Amino acid sequence: MNMEKLKNFFKDDTLAVTMGIQIVSASFEKAVCTMTVSDDFLNAKGGVHGGTIYSLADFTFAVASNLGGKLSVTLDASVTYFRPAKDRKLVATAKLVSYTKHTCNYNIEVVDGENRLIAVVSMNGYRNDIDINFD
Repeated sequence: MNMEKLKNFFKDDTLAVTMGIQIVSASFEKAVCTMTVSDDFLNAKGGVHGGTIYSLADFTFAVASNLGGKLSVTLDASVTYFRPAKDRKLVATAKLVSYTKHTCNYNIEVVDGENRLIAVVSMNGYRNDIDINFD
C-alpha cells in the first residue's frame, strides 16, 4: 500500500481536511487516524462535540474499508459514547470484524490523549464493484 496515494485520494475530503484529521497507519484490517480538536469542533459546554468524535471514526472507517480493493461506503453505524475527552487529542482505531464480497464490518475505538476510551462506533459498509488500488 502506497501511503502517499492513499493520502492523495482523501485530500479532497473537505470535512476531514477542515477538521485536521491525519492518517497515521492504514490497512484493510486496521487503520489509525488522529486529530487535535480546534475550538470550531467543541460543544456549547466547551467539550469535544459528539459529532466531531463520530466524524473522526467515520473517516477512519473510510480509510480502512477502501483498502480492501473495492470502493466502500457506509451503510449504517451505531455509536456509544462513554465519557467526555479530557483533552483535545483524539485517536481513532478501526479494526476489521468481518467482510464478504459486498460488505465489511468494523469497530472503531476513539480514545483521548490520556488513552481513555471515549466512544466505540460499529460501522457496516457496502463494497461497490468499483476497483480501487493504492499500490
